[in-house]
Amino acid sequence: MSAHKPLEGAGGDAFGVGALSVPERFDGFIHEQYAELLRFLRRRTNGSQEAEDVAQESLLKLLRYRESAPISDWRRLLYRIAINSAHDLFRDSRRQRAKAQAMAEDGGAVASEREPDEFTAYQQRLTRLREAILQLPPKRQRVCLLRFAQGMTNAQIARRCDVSVKTVEKHLTKGLSALRRKVGDSAMGPFK
Repeated sequence: MSAHKPLEGAGGDAFGVGALSVPERFDGFIHEQYAELLRFLRRRTNGSQEAEDVAQESLLKLLRYRESAPISDWRRLLYRIAINSAHDLFRDSRRQRAKAQAMAEDGGAVASEREPDEFTAYQQRLTRLREAILQLPPKRQRVCLLRFAQGMTNAQIARRCDVSVKTVEKHLTKGLSALRRKVGDSAMGPFK
């Protein structure tokens, strides 16, 4: 079977419309499209790993449309989702680089521009914040660190932690509330 030839079902039509269930047709569609999708994404991302991540995310998102969208729309939807996901990845990585650069620049300013007493107070606030973070429950701690230290979005955290976006939001809300109670707003720094 050629890489681009549609899968044939018992009825002879593409993806076996007459003979196979929607999940079986969808599995066949994924099998047929995956290699081509990866090639497409490798040209739009920074390497194979990013392409694979975006492809997996795109296929998961397409899964939502499996039952409601006509089979003839699956390919168009898949590539639209993939392009949007690749753009999201690019924006997220650009945002993370800018945040890291700003934090590095701020860290340098802290050490060089502040008075010794001011610097000591800043270090004490950071220590209190660090200790408060370590006192959070492990899942809440991980969610807060992924969000504020690594700059991940709620959706990215949900995928990484294998939880819903609502669960991520709950952990962030409760985590920030606990941190504010323990260290006050002035010591929250990047966690505001």
